[in-house]
Amino acid sequence: MIHPKQWHVFVVDLEPRVGTKPGKQRPCLVIQPSIFSESGLSSTVILPLTSRISKENTFPLRVSIPKGTCGLEAKSEILIDQIIAWDNSLFREDLGEIPELIQLEVKSAIREFLDLG
Repeated sequence: MIHPKQWHVFVVDLEPRVGTKPGKQRPCLVIQPSIFSESGLSSTVILPLTSRISKENTFPLRVSIPKGTCGLEAKSEILIDQIIAWDNSLFREDLGEIPELIQLEVKSAIREFLDLG
C-alpha cells in the first residue's frame, strides 16, 4: 500500500472521467499533509496535472510546473480548481517531490482560489 507524501507527484488512476474532472492515469500533486495518509486514512487530497497548457495567465486556477520536474516529460500545469480526495489504492507511482518554490506558489494559489486570505 502506497502512503502518499505531501508535495510529491504521483501517477494516480483517475478513471472514470466525469464532467470536467480529468480522467485516465495522470500525474497528481499531493497537497494533504503526509501524517494523515500515514495514520490510516484511505483517501488523499490531490491536484491533477495537465500538459494542456493555457495560453493565458490563469493564476490562481493553474500553476506551471516545468518539463523535467519529477521526471515529467512535458511542461505541465497544476489544476488548482480540481481539488479532489482520491482512494489511496489508486496511487500507482511516486515521481518525487516538487521544488519548494513551486510548493509556495501552489499554497498561494490555493489561498487565493479558496479566498483564505
